[in-house]
Amino acid sequence: MMSCIIINLMSCVIIKGMGLHDASEQGVTMKAVVQNALGEPADVLKPMDIEDYNELGPGEALVDVKLAPVHYGDLQMIRTQPDIPEDVGYVRRGSEAVGIVRALGSKAENQGNLQIGDRVIGFPAAGSWAKSVVIPAVAAIPVPRNLSDEIAAQLMINYVTARMILRGLRKSAREEVLRDGAVLVTGAGSVVARLLLHLLAKEGLAPIGLSRSKASATRGMAELNGAQIAASEDADWQAQVTSLARGRKIVGVLDCVSGSLVREYASLLSDDAAIVTYGALGGTSLGIGAPEIVGRQFIIRGVVFTRWFSELSREDQAKDIRSAFDLASEMPSLFKTGGVFGLAEVQEAIAAVEAPNRDGFIFFRP
Repeated sequence: MMSCIIINLMSCVIIKGMGLHDASEQGVTMKAVVQNALGEPADVLKPMDIEDYNELGPGEALVDVKLAPVHYGDLQMIRTQPDIPEDVGYVRRGSEAVGIVRALGSKAENQGNLQIGDRVIGFPAAGSWAKSVVIPAVAAIPVPRNLSDEIAAQLMINYVTARMILRGLRKSAREEVLRDGAVLVTGAGSVVARLLLHLLAKEGLAPIGLSRSKASATRGMAELNGAQIAASEDADWQAQVTSLARGRKIVGVLDCVSGSLVREYASLLSDDAAIVTYGALGGTSLGIGAPEIVGRQFIIRGVVFTRWFSELSREDQAKDIRSAFDLASEMPSLFKTGGVFGLAEVQEAIAAVEAPNRDGFIFFRP
């Protein structure tokens, strides 16, 4: 079962037989981006030649990577890596990819009707910043022909994250409260936030976006057919958010920023508002203390996308996958490319991910 495979999948991935050595002496090699020390991504990531795969488990698929996204979350994971296993000497990085199935384990064809040569999304594909990656066959999702590699490679993690955030919101606020109120979405320039703005509006709710810059807010409003988005660089952004609410109480926040921004928007919220946090672009604390949380009776909920694998049935997961493909066909403009780098261009890729006002996803192309 997929849910059994992924519980700790995003923390530390070690591929058997890949020690930190001169792989050229061992036979066929491939290039991969690895983390071989603790610290900042720019300091601890490097391309390295490692041994290519020589065997597969019965339920595994070997995928030759065409495109692998570099998520901001990947960089955060690298920063919080607790240790580097001494017996291997490194951790392979990357969490999702689109590629071509090169080989299948003896039982893999019975797990999703996969065939050699299929183009698939590896979701998850731990260790995907490489020429190839081995994944559970149940994690290989066939890609519709009309979907580009650039969209396919970033689709699932962003869409699933957005869906899990919305599920978290509905666990925290009654439907009638959401229908009568407005929902603030921070970090509105990101792919996940744009998806949230679109999905909230499609479900009949009243979303308000908050971007860091006016340029990002303007792009978002154009891409999302007039979505309501304010820019926090404006001195009066709080008054703008209140105006965009049009008399509705702000009953929920979907927040990927955290830090001091929480304190700045807290005064705009109704009592009992739900703050659903799924990131820390602005700092690792929430920016408000227990007295305000208790006094205003805010509901604080954290969301992580990996719960999708353990909390949803296979049927509900399949529904999300179909919905993701439908949305990608309906609104491909939500899934932009901000830059494509080779595996040797690690520093450039990291800088592109962390660049302010980035418009589009960053990828490795092996």
